[in-house]
Amino acid sequence: MTELNGRDQEELESPEQLAAASASSAKVPFSTPLKLARARELVRALAVSHTNSQLYPVTHPLLGQSMDELVSAAASLAEFGFIEVTINLYKSTLFVENQVFPEESVTYRKLVEELLERGISALTFEEGFEQTDAAALAGLLSDTKIHEIEDARIFLETSGARHLSIAETTTLDETDREAQQRENKMKAREIYDEGAVAMRDVETQVKLGKVFEVSTLQQVVNALLDSLFHDPAAVLGLTAIKGHDDYTLNHAINVCILSLSLGAALGLDAETLHSLGLSSLLYDLGKVRIPEDILNKQGPLTGDEWQIVKSHATEGADLLKRIQLVDQMPMIVAYEHHLRHDMQGYPAVDAAQEQHLFSKVVALCDAYDAMTTRRPFRREIRPDKALAVLMQGRGKAYDPALTKAFVAMLGIYPMGAVVKLDDGTTAVVFRVNNDDLLNPRVKTLVDPAGRWVDEPEVMDLRIMDASTGKRMRTIVEAVPAAEAGVDDVWQYL
Repeated sequence: MTELNGRDQEELESPEQLAAASASSAKVPFSTPLKLARARELVRALAVSHTNSQLYPVTHPLLGQSMDELVSAAASLAEFGFIEVTINLYKSTLFVENQVFPEESVTYRKLVEELLERGISALTFEEGFEQTDAAALAGLLSDTKIHEIEDARIFLETSGARHLSIAETTTLDETDREAQQRENKMKAREIYDEGAVAMRDVETQVKLGKVFEVSTLQQVVNALLDSLFHDPAAVLGLTAIKGHDDYTLNHAINVCILSLSLGAALGLDAETLHSLGLSSLLYDLGKVRIPEDILNKQGPLTGDEWQIVKSHATEGADLLKRIQLVDQMPMIVAYEHHLRHDMQGYPAVDAAQEQHLFSKVVALCDAYDAMTTRRPFRREIRPDKALAVLMQGRGKAYDPALTKAFVAMLGIYPMGAVVKLDDGTTAVVFRVNNDDLLNPRVKTLVDPAGRWVDEPEVMDLRIMDASTGKRMRTIVEAVPAAEAGVDDVWQYL
């Protein structure tokens, strides 16, 4: 069970502090300061080439120097293993791959406008980009007669460009993938419901004192992993489901999904992920031996009742030991998931013992899902506040590195979080932007006047207003879904 005291709630870190603390764990193309600097240099070199191409003839030394710098900037990214790098323009905002560059979007506004005027939304520098390609690009940017993408392509081809390609649709545009995303989402939901049924069968068998088979659960884990590798967002979005018939079953599947997602983000291999997945489904099995009136008690537990609740760790390990699984990890995780990172939890163990990685992962995911789910005895905590509680517990209850990785994976405002924007719009977080954890993509639900919108619009909060140099919209706060009138967040993901 997850407990929060008053002090925890008073010391919640701000969204900005959370983002800064977890940013180093985010999985983005330019994940190191050096890579980010090289990407920024590519944008700068392109902008300088653009400016000089309009000021000087192609033979001028300054234009030649700027083209050399552009070639060098592209080559420096190739040294990091980038076979190709794309500069994207999405709603007049500059991105390198999916990494937003807000300041450059304003500083190099003229470059952005002139690329868009030529129908260009994506500019890809391919391995081997050289002087000929740079000269062709400089010529294109200085030719005021070109206004169509096909004319731009012909110009580059006839100018000898061989390692440069352009497109009128940015690679950030997901319009063409919407149908596939809907199909992935529905398939993932089917797996989720099948998992709940499988867990109910296991629970029934245990209550009857029978030995249960784990093969069905293993199939559920396999299916979740297949979907996770295919479309991570479709699977992670399932954890927004909070209205299932049975909290225990709903919670087990959510913890499994969160654990698999975090394990994948950590780079665990497929075999290890399968073991983690099964462990995260069965870690709380011992609670079937705890009376329901104690588990669901609305008031404080007595000392004796708390001792009974704590016994679920040893009871779960005992149950899993009896079925003699080849994989011992479910038994270990059942026993260890409440030990805490500082080993001050329960059951009492030798001080020299250390919590297993799987147990640390499951402990984080268990606490997060429990906090963000409404129970008969308490209200749910907003996702951003729940993550702040976890971050405050790092080094004590939770492993510091894993906690930062968990926050980076979910984002400061995770998928399914309901938020208020600075213009009064109510929206649900649709996708997390790993390069900018404070500014996700959202779907608008209620307009500033309080009217529900007929067709939710996807809005990327990274997008800049070039005329003001500020973001078009920002999040003011997250709000409980129920208070916002949203019964089923998952339908919007």
